[in-house]
Amino acid sequence: MLGDEQVEGFVVRSDGQCFAYRNSCPHTGSPLDWVEHQFLDIDGSLIQCAVHDARFLIDSGECVFGPCPGESLDALSIEVQDDRIYLLGVA
Repeated sequence: MLGDEQVEGFVVRSDGQCFAYRNSCPHTGSPLDWVEHQFLDIDGSLIQCAVHDARFLIDSGECVFGPCPGESLDALSIEVQDDRIYLLGVA
């Protein structure tokens, strides 16, 4: 929850850093997870959209393959403290 708004998002840990995004493709607004709670491609190197196979960079959310090149996932502002992740807001 962010205030009164329910936010569906996910967090990816890469190279010791955490990145958080809304679970919504910028192309259609559909959820990204192609299997429940599975957001990465088979190599684990890109975020993959379940609907259009679009691929996004983990560190920026930018689309690098698929129907929405140059568009980006909506980042969520988070803070990590003692291995806990706190949602601060929409970036």
